[in-house]
Amino acid sequence: MTKADFFHLFRVFVTAVAASIFAASFAHAADKAGCKDFPGIKRFEGSSIMLCDGRNFAEYTLPTGKWVKDEEDSAKSDFASKEALEGRLTQNVYSVPAGPSSAEVFRNYVSDLQSAGYSVLFQAKQEETRNLEQVFGEKGPGGQLFGYSPDEARYVAAVKEEGGVKTYIALYVIEFEGGYVPEFDAVKGQVYVRLDSLQVGKLTEQMVLVSAAEINKGLDTSGKVVLYGIQFDFNKASIKPESRSALDEIAKFLKEQPGQKVYVIGHTDNVGGFDFNMQLSKARAASVVADLVKTYGIAQGRLKASGVGLQAPVASNADEDGRAKNRRVELLPQ
Repeated sequence: MTKADFFHLFRVFVTAVAASIFAASFAHAADKAGCKDFPGIKRFEGSSIMLCDGRNFAEYTLPTGKWVKDEEDSAKSDFASKEALEGRLTQNVYSVPAGPSSAEVFRNYVSDLQSAGYSVLFQAKQEETRNLEQVFGEKGPGGQLFGYSPDEARYVAAVKEEGGVKTYIALYVIEFEGGYVPEFDAVKGQVYVRLDSLQVGKLTEQMVLVSAAEINKGLDTSGKVVLYGIQFDFNKASIKPESRSALDEIAKFLKEQPGQKVYVIGHTDNVGGFDFNMQLSKARAASVVADLVKTYGIAQGRLKASGVGLQAPVASNADEDGRAKNRRVELLPQ
């Protein structure tokens, strides 16, 4: 090999490596800003996230059986089986490049889920998915994208348990037939995927940091933000050190939105009685306000502390999981 041949091959090699790095860096460049894959679940090759949504705590009904129509009383029609769940909800809508059918995409997802340790609870295709188009068309991102395309629809419900937390998956795959999709231009015949994941179990293992952006979005869309990341010493208003990251994000939000004023509301479980918990919830909210003012320089006038004690539970106080959900801090816009 001559020196010229060597340098030619070297240039080809470097160009190929650079191209692969560039391609990997921009493989998901078409994803909607702020959207990302749910950990441990691979997207179909080449697909992009068009829409996403999520809540730190949500109620969710997971269909695990076929739709059964009651001929005598339509109000009694329902899925043969379903699970009423509560937990952290993540929802993504994927657009799959032209070419693959819904059947191919669906088989790929089911195989990947099983390889990742998920157990299939129920799966259906075409006519067997009846009424699921209403479930996915009326609730969550996508709307009519999923509401009018039942002919080649596929659905799977799956679950995986790890570390005391169960992760439920609801996957709905369609070939778009029609419907109004304001967020982007849906292409007839193209495959679209809705992937919902719900984490249920030990709340302490689900508690994730609520970012400044999520606080802003929550106040705009839901009128409140629920924070489980602010922890207190038992029966006291003193804030634990591990709460610092959550407080950092609240302060960041307030600095990014200098005109926003908020109520800081403390909530408790029912242990200790009504009067005690009213006082405790107010004291804890006041501690949060005091920390934001002292540590981050947030103006006192932008914050108002209050507490409702045990009066606004989001779960039963009969067990510790429920009580943990009720012990929280909420932000509301003034």
